[in-house]
Order: sequence, then structure tokens, then C-alpha cells
Amino acid sequence: MPAKLEVITGPMFSGKSAELIRLLNRATYARKKILVIKPSIDHRSGENRIAERAIKNGKSAVVEDFPAFSIGTLEEFWHLVNKNDFDVLAIDEAQFFTQPWFVSVDFIAAVQELLDKHSQEDFRIIIAGLDMTAQMEPFGPMPQLLAMADEVTKLTAVCFNCGATARYTQILGGTGEEIQVGDLDLYEARCRKCHVKNKT
Repeated sequence: MPAKLEVITGPMFSGKSAELIRLLNRATYARKKILVIKPSIDHRSGENRIAERAIKNGKSAVVEDFPAFSIGTLEEFWHLVNKNDFDVLAIDEAQFFTQPWFVSVDFIAAVQELLDKHSQEDFRIIIAGLDMTAQMEPFGPMPQLLAMADEVTKLTAVCFNCGATARYTQILGGTGEEIQVGDLDLYEARCRKCHVKNKT
């Protein structure tokens, strides 16, 4: 099988990390060698894991997790990739691989380089991330990764306001900066009707 890029996307609370972990568990059962990477600025579940989270009693709680490496630079990315032997590379919260921490084009080029290098092998890159910011704008490298993908899984959530299908992330406060790491304290899933831009 040739190399394959799979992208999982959707708003917050749509189950992106849960779907990523499901695929990684399947790869584990198939005895694949797995490398999981996440951005170091996402510290919600700790430094050494990605996590499926669920809302219980009005709070966000970890349901299942999977070991991961946190990175903050492209050099750290290549260090991990070059020193590990793997068939599956998983990258969670890929929208954060953008300025000021990363240059999106460099991250995209790294993904393409790995796909080219392993083009004739049974090799998978699975990427999960938000496709849009809370202002309903394309988020970091995700648009290009979606265009490059061999397979796209686009998930939806449930609108916190009315219960309809939600495709958007609503920010409830914060600093006004585009990149703010948060959970239920800062974000909700919203449908198009209930979403409000520039809400701070």
C-alpha cells in the first residue's frame, strides 16, 4: 500500500481526539509501530499523552488517553521522527503548528517530505485538528493539510445553545488572541445560527 495522509477535523467537542485514539488502538492491534506528536502549548491533558475528553457533570474529564511526545519546534519534530522507527505517525491539535510557534508552510513541507520518502510503503500519517478558528476563519496549516489528504473525516458536535448540529467553535471570553488553549472554561460548540463572531 502506498503512503497515506488522513485528516480528522471539526469543531471543539466533536470527538477528534477520540477518533484519533480509536485509529491508533486499531493500529496497535495490527502490531504497527506508532509515533504520536502533539504541540507543547496544548497542556490540557499533560505533556506525555493525548486524550479523549467527555463532559460529565458540567466538567471536562479524560475518558481514554494514548502516549505522546510534546514538541515546540520543527527541530524537535525532526529529532523525534529521525530517531524513531514507526509505521504510523499521529499528530494531534495540528492547528497549533503555526506562528508564533511554528511556520505553517514548514510544517506542511515536513508532512509532504515524509509522505514522499515513504511513498511506496505501508505508511500512514494521521492528523487531527480544528479546521476553523472561533472567528470561523481557516486555522493554521489545516486548510492545506485537508487539501493534501487522501482521506478526510469531518466531525460535528452538538450546539451547546440549542442542541442542533454544530460545526463551529464559540469563544466565550479570553484575551482576544487567535490562539488560546482552553476547554469548557473558554469554548463551546455552536451551530451556524447560534454562533457569534468576535465574542469576548
